[in-house]
Parts: sequence; C-alpha cells; structure tokens
Amino acid sequence: MFTHLHVHTEYSMLDGISRIPNLVARTKELGMDSLAITDHGTFYGVVDFYSACREVGIKPIIGCEVYVAHNSRFDKDPSERSPNHLVLLARDNTGYRNLMQLVTKAHVDGFHYRPRIDKEILEEFSQGLVVLSACPSAEIPRLIADGNDDAAAQAAGWYKERFGDGYFFEIQRHEYVPQLPKINEGLITLGQKLDVPLVVTNDAHYVHQAESPLQDIYICIQTSTTVQDEKRLRMEDDSYFIKSPAEMAQLFPDFLPALETTQLISDMCNVELDFGQSHLPKYPTPNDMDADEYLVQLCEEGFRRRYPHATPEAEDRLRYELDVIRHTRFANYFLVVWDIIDFVRRSSILYGVRGSAAASVALYCLG
Repeated sequence: MFTHLHVHTEYSMLDGISRIPNLVARTKELGMDSLAITDHGTFYGVVDFYSACREVGIKPIIGCEVYVAHNSRFDKDPSERSPNHLVLLARDNTGYRNLMQLVTKAHVDGFHYRPRIDKEILEEFSQGLVVLSACPSAEIPRLIADGNDDAAAQAAGWYKERFGDGYFFEIQRHEYVPQLPKINEGLITLGQKLDVPLVVTNDAHYVHQAESPLQDIYICIQTSTTVQDEKRLRMEDDSYFIKSPAEMAQLFPDFLPALETTQLISDMCNVELDFGQSHLPKYPTPNDMDADEYLVQLCEEGFRRRYPHATPEAEDRLRYELDVIRHTRFANYFLVVWDIIDFVRRSSILYGVRGSAAASVALYCLG
C-alpha cells in the first residue's frame, strides 16, 4: 500500500490549496489507510488534520517541511532568503514534541522571510523524527543539481549519522522540472554508497488534478504577479495532486520497492494525541502541597481580607467556585496566573485583564 508522505494543505500559505476535509476524503476514496501532513514551516493544520483522519479511520502522520538555514538560524544576510527545505515526520509523541519545539524556535529565533531552523537545533531535537531529503529546493538535491557530489555526500552523511534508519532519500518525478532526473540519479548513487533507502513522494499541493490552475493563482498572489506573466514563479505542470496508489505505481515502475517504503515509514510513525485532557504546568507549591489545597488556603486567606464581615452567601459562593475548579482540574492554572500577577504587581509593571472571570469570588480573594 502506498502512503503520501509529502503533502501540503491550505496551511502552506499561498502555496498549498488542499482543504483538509477534501484531502482526507479523497485519500479514503482512493483506498489508502494513512496520510501525512507536511506544511511549510507551520503546524497550523495539525489538529484539524489529526481529527479528520481519525474520524474516517485513516492513520495521521504528523510532519512539517521545515526551512533549514544555510548557516545559523540567527543569520539574517541576503543568502538566507532561500533556505533549504527538509521534510520531518514524527515517529512518536517524543518526536511530535520535538517537532513542535523546532517549528516554534524557527518562528521565534530563526524568522527571516521564512521560519528557519539550523542543524544545531535540529540535532538537539532530533529524537523521534524521520527525515526525508525533500524536494529540489533541499540541501542535498541542490548540491547534486549543481554537480557538488562530494558536498552532497558529506551533507547526507551528517543526516545518516544522526537519524540512522529514519533517514530516507526522496525521489520525485515531475515532467517539467528539468533538474529532477539528475537529482534522482545522484540520490540513487548516493543511497547505494551510504545505505540510505529511497522513498517516492508526489509533493502534493492540491487534491485533484483539475485544481492546478487555482494553485497557480495562489502563487501569483504570493509573488505579486499575474497568470499573464510568462516568467512568473509556478509549478510547470499539473502533477502535484493526490494520486492513487495505481497512478504512483505507473509513474514509478522502476522504483516499486521505494513505493513500498512509504508503508514502512507509515508503520514507523505512531503519534497519539488526546484532545480530551488539559495539559497544564504543575505549580511548585510550598512543601509539595496539593494544588487544590494550596488554592483553597490562598482563597481563604484572601476571603478574610476581602470580607471582614462575611455573609453565608459569600461563603457558599467561594465553596462552590473552588469545587468547580477542583472538578475541572484547573487549580494549577489559577495558581500560575496568580503568581504572574503577584510578580508584576511587586515589580510595578503595568498589566491589563480580559474580564473572562468577572464576578468570581475566588479570583477576588486571590487578588
């Protein structure tokens, strides 16, 4: 069975146009049982994608096509306007958390036209990840296309050393990308030399082949040009869609083992997300006191200050609110916010409030 491992949704802004419900429905219709999401530099679509896949019995593979700086992610020089692409897939929940760290730091530390990571931080958060060498805009394909075979081998060796059996050379076949035959030939040779398996992808940017003109318009918007401009940036053919396993086999009759490798990678990737639980930080209470008990203590101390002549109604209201907080398991959240506000007040820092808990006795007592 074939699995699409390089897929862009509408969250690859002004590049991919696949709506997640349509993407998942088409995958189900074509009889595939797993599917990846690899949007450019973002995790925006992950929750919707994961939920949509689970609803129809498709295994979701969580990934991202990240941008890798040529040198440091902190560099902001002109050469960094075109960083290398790299496909990362989460093998497990550790890999998922590491991928979130990479995407976050790419935006916070490495943003320069695009969110970028670098090899230093990739190595730091490498556990639990599968790596695909990506498209012609990636490091190794670019080196091969430029004839720098020794540099390509050195770069591939870096990834192989760190990711082992989780590193794969990505083979693509699109008619009007003239450098692809040379890149594929180089990857085959390099794969044999370094014992790196091959895997085929279609770099899908839309669901149906007929949607290609719409994707062309998206790129025109991104690059501030029009479809009348013959020199515009565009994908030269209409092959970047969700193809069936049969269509992929027809496209790659000479790479049938690499088709099967997609299933091997799918089997490697097992991320389980639980959206029914709240994941809150644990507040460091004095003497490891239970968070609920500490919150009660703080509220009772505040109650005596706020209500020197307390009424039974106020007492009942405080007990009720603390009971709700305990049952919803939000005590740690209240303590964290209380600590932040206490700090900014003591530091004479101005702050504002939302008002989402107006008229709460518990918050009034916390201060």
